[in-house]
Amino acid sequence: MQKFTRLTALLLLVAMLFAVVGGAAAQDGPKILVTGRQMGSSDIPTLDPALAEDVPSVQVITELFPSLLRLHEETVEVQNGLASYSVSEDGLTYTFNILPNISWVRYNADSGAVEQVTDDSGAPLYVTAQDFAYGMLRTLDPVTAAPYQLVWAPWVAGGVEFAGSGEASAEDQQALRDAVGIVVVDDWTLEVTVPQVAAPTPLIYAQWFAIAQPQAVVEEFGDFWIDPENIVTYGPFALKEWVRGDGGSLTMIKNPFWEGTPEIPAPALDEVQFRFLDETVQLTEFEAGNLQVSEAPAASIDRINSDPALSAALHVAPGTCTYYYGFNTLVAPFDDARARRAFSMAIDRQAIVDNVTREGQIPASLFALPSLVAAPTSEAFPDLGIKTDVEAARALWDEYLADVGATADSFQISIYHNDSALHASVAQAVQQMWAENLGVNAQITTADFATYLDQRGNYPVYRAAWCFDYPDAHNFYYDVPFHSDLIEENDTHWANEEFDSLIDQAFLLTDNTERAALYAQADNILVNTDAAIAPIYYYVTNDLTASNVVRTYSNITREYYEKWDLTD
Repeated sequence: MQKFTRLTALLLLVAMLFAVVGGAAAQDGPKILVTGRQMGSSDIPTLDPALAEDVPSVQVITELFPSLLRLHEETVEVQNGLASYSVSEDGLTYTFNILPNISWVRYNADSGAVEQVTDDSGAPLYVTAQDFAYGMLRTLDPVTAAPYQLVWAPWVAGGVEFAGSGEASAEDQQALRDAVGIVVVDDWTLEVTVPQVAAPTPLIYAQWFAIAQPQAVVEEFGDFWIDPENIVTYGPFALKEWVRGDGGSLTMIKNPFWEGTPEIPAPALDEVQFRFLDETVQLTEFEAGNLQVSEAPAASIDRINSDPALSAALHVAPGTCTYYYGFNTLVAPFDDARARRAFSMAIDRQAIVDNVTREGQIPASLFALPSLVAAPTSEAFPDLGIKTDVEAARALWDEYLADVGATADSFQISIYHNDSALHASVAQAVQQMWAENLGVNAQITTADFATYLDQRGNYPVYRAAWCFDYPDAHNFYYDVPFHSDLIEENDTHWANEEFDSLIDQAFLLTDNTERAALYAQADNILVNTDAAIAPIYYYVTNDLTASNVVRTYSNITREYYEKWDLTD
């Protein structure tokens, strides 16, 4: 009896140890992956491809609505998505051959199953070239007011003119819509004409804002078409449940009608549940066995590294984003470049990555992520960009104050960020640096993610990050948006003609060395000469993954969960 008791205790101990490393116990029943990665603690803002502009929304949309082309998550190469493609000899016409017989589906909560969407005769409805044309044009339509409308518009002939036709008559607007270079040849063939030859063009058709959208459902339900009871999708997963609000969750369920392709296989997982949790709560849930994949919070990185089980679960890789602070150039003192530059130079970036984030982030003196195609780097252009220089910052700040006849406490300065323990820690560090180095007492204001996105352009200083949509430097300089073409979407309210000219010149070149030289000059204007933003660091990706999870590690800010699996 004593031997049996000891053996039982040993087995229980082993089971508990498996739980501690994130739910690695045997997988019984449906394969359900639970993760908090990339979700944050707030609700996902939207599942509407035309309205999405954030990482959590795009992550889910990517799985529900595959794009025409797709970026391989590890090599970042362009692959076939829902289509293969060819390009005309002049490089201006892209012909997409869409996979036939891909069903529109919806999850039926009453039956507990994913079902095909059918027409009145009961025949399945398939994704066609017309659905892609509708989605592309809906994103361009000024009525939609899509946040990525002006990003997408320059990549299709007539797109800029149609997107800017909000004040035109209905007749003129329709004429501009009809002139857009999107032609439905037949159910499975779509032709898109681009305005000019540019190196990144194929990457654009791997983006969420140019995907098929269900016209009948959008028109029937309006803003509510993305609700679980209404939405129809066609990807490897369908939407099962969406518990709205902070602390909620979203669950995707395997689409049995997705047979798989070499690039987008049929899922091995039955469900993926995204939970909206702060990274510190994620770690607690991971250790309790309630999450199989978690973010690794900066405050716990030492404990994670010193713990054998947690350190074995940790994966560290280069990130896909730049963390920065934006200055509202309409509000004093940030309506003066001297003040903006002083506040940026007063930030000790090395101290932030060493003492606050502590995950191997790289201090940023330039804005563009160094790993991007045609991106300038501080090694190649050591004399450009912004540097931490407290003495110079004080001199500039004193000069500005003397010129305007003010003191350091004359301005109400607040740092605005979305709810997150990490963002709070960075803001507190910057707050202290500005107090010590410039004599400024800044306040810190927070909001949920959706409110933050909507309101950050109203605050003197706001936290932000840009994660590339496609791996080319153009995405960082034009699409963020800092080019004056997109001034309405620019929360800094800053524009610079010389910056615009450099970006426009680089866009038309094919030599990436020449492009990088132009982008370096533009970046220096952005972060130093005009200092519209203060780049702080380049991200790394830190994930905790349970030992029973078979996965890929993405380099494109979105995961392809159809390639993941759970083992015993």
